[in-house]
Amino acid sequence: MHIEYSDEQIMLRDSADRYLRDNYGFDQRQAVVKGGEGFSREQWRMFAELGWLAMPFAEDYGGFGAGAIETMLLGEMLGRHLVLEPWIETVLLAGGLIEAGATPALKAQYLTGIAAGEIQGAFAHGEPGCTGGFAQAATVAVPGTGGFEISGRKGVVLNGPAADVLLVTARTGGEPGSPEGLSLFAVPAGTPGIRRRDYPTYDGRHASEITFDRVAVPAEALVGEAGNALPLIDAVVDRALLALCAEAVGAMDALLSATVDYTRQRKQFGQPIARFQVLRHRMADMFIQGELTRSLLMATAWKLDQGADDASALVTALKARVGRAGRFIGQNAIQLHGGIGMTDELSVGHYFKRLTAIENLFGARDYHLARYHRLTHTHN
Repeated sequence: MHIEYSDEQIMLRDSADRYLRDNYGFDQRQAVVKGGEGFSREQWRMFAELGWLAMPFAEDYGGFGAGAIETMLLGEMLGRHLVLEPWIETVLLAGGLIEAGATPALKAQYLTGIAAGEIQGAFAHGEPGCTGGFAQAATVAVPGTGGFEISGRKGVVLNGPAADVLLVTARTGGEPGSPEGLSLFAVPAGTPGIRRRDYPTYDGRHASEITFDRVAVPAEALVGEAGNALPLIDAVVDRALLALCAEAVGAMDALLSATVDYTRQRKQFGQPIARFQVLRHRMADMFIQGELTRSLLMATAWKLDQGADDASALVTALKARVGRAGRFIGQNAIQLHGGIGMTDELSVGHYFKRLTAIENLFGARDYHLARYHRLTHTHN
């Protein structure tokens, strides 16, 4: 498969790389981490001005209707420069879910604000002790006055501390594990009955544990069809997973470049260690793992844009490959840098932490291997 980027796609990739290279240095990033919020509001406003926050939305909501390839290209640059800002959490997940299934009133309420950088969002789906897919949700939404009452707990809600709106999975029927009966709600983060415990994650971001205690929401808060939210969620999360995997590919690129540069400078026995054949072979293996992952990433983006029947299977295969390749490249980068690779002063350890977090987000490798088998068996 040969994919040629359009002039506009090349411009998006190159301008994002240039902006982040000039305005998002590692020291600046670390200052943001230490600032306590998990991202820079100033950078978020700049991302809005650059059009990155509006990119995937329809023109009616201030967007450009960008597809999976554009999402991939921007995601890769965000990963290469180790960007903290919650683009996937707010734009692709919260915004994507709202655009895919919310009422016109909800879309008007949130999407324009997200595109302008004025509204933050989070997808509240995971639950304590739950390691399976979205259907494992045990949070419930029972009929209440004029709508529903949501009760339950959500864990590791990424961007929860900053979110203005939460996209919450809850059962309006069925038992945990059943694909039927799952619903999705857009809930303002300040709604009475919501309790939040915020904390930093090990990759420099912030998340929340959120408890819902009979949280009253109107019927209009429902996103998609009651009891049948799973297909909508899967479709939106597939595109978010593509961006997450693109971010991982960008991070792998940065790790390989940093490792090659370091081995050219570090001397042992009177010569750069890059001249040692065993280390050259190791770095060649790192390169191959990265390029194999990039090839699958590009094929997956193309399939998503084409609406291919096997697009979801490719997404889940890509996520499994990213877990394997990210771990291989990250571990070898650390080893070839020696002890300095794990210090906070060097970016290498931070890339490795981010790759480790990506490996476990929305299911680790074993989960996606099983999902790939299920999807391909069903497709066949």
